[in-house]
Amino acid sequence: MVTEVGRNSSRCACILLQPNQSLSLSGNLWVFVSLVAVSLGISLAFALAGAWMILPFAGLELALLAVLFGYVYLEGTRREVIRISNERVILDCCKGHRQQSVYHQEFSRESLAILVRMGGSATEPASVCFSGPEGCLEVGDFLTDAERAELIQKLNQCGICARREREYRLQEF
Repeated sequence: MVTEVGRNSSRCACILLQPNQSLSLSGNLWVFVSLVAVSLGISLAFALAGAWMILPFAGLELALLAVLFGYVYLEGTRREVIRISNERVILDCCKGHRQQSVYHQEFSRESLAILVRMGGSATEPASVCFSGPEGCLEVGDFLTDAERAELIQKLNQCGICARREREYRLQEF
């Protein structure tokens, strides 16, 4: 999701990027507990019938399921904040319940180039990168193509123009 949090002027804004997380933490826990109950019920029924070797595999399955549910929830809590001022463009990424910082990158507004790699459709971008002397960083890799197009539109409204590319190429010097 692309949300404009604040706009001070036509050149300054704050844009929040976050994945569309349709299930809350309590919803995730409810689904996980339901799957645990079903899996343990089936494995206990087989164990009582004499196939007790199913229990370790059911435990392994539930441990893997717990790890995957945790990973999906953690990735769903990612937030990228783009703060645009007259001199700088600041990109902050955080994740987790406490919103622990993953990275912080500042770009000079004058030297910043927005590179947009176009996908199969001529109107929907496949990736958006911030590039400058400070480095190159992909932004909003969890966004859909339509949301990336919306991000590019919001950046254009702030006076930051994007350059559309068919593909990126590695250039050796």
